[in-house]
Amino acid sequence: MRDLRIPIRIVFYREDNRWMAHCLEFDLLGDGTTREQALECLSGAIVAQIATSIEHNNPANLFSPAEGKYFQMFAEGKSPRAEGDLSFHLQVPSAPHVVIEEPEFREYDNSDLAFA
Repeated sequence: MRDLRIPIRIVFYREDNRWMAHCLEFDLLGDGTTREQALECLSGAIVAQIATSIEHNNPANLFSPAEGKYFQMFAEGKSPRAEGDLSFHLQVPSAPHVVIEEPEFREYDNSDLAFA
């Protein structure tokens, strides 16, 4: 069986006093007081989404892209400072042939958010 390789993009932004990590391909969020905490929370959500989709033989549930405004935020974002500090390792025991590629991270400065 060939591996299913999934490239993903993640945009970080602030909402109130919390960091949000938003995966564009799955439209899933993680939040935390730091980007690292938000990314850790998001990682768990992605693993659960993949595992549940496979367990219930529901590949249509696997991908659900985010709204266009988040893709725009990603496009306008910059590589996060200290990107090397962000680690993203996913293993889905029930899906050994699903490979999540190293994500592309962007940080959107929403201090003058036009979407609010």
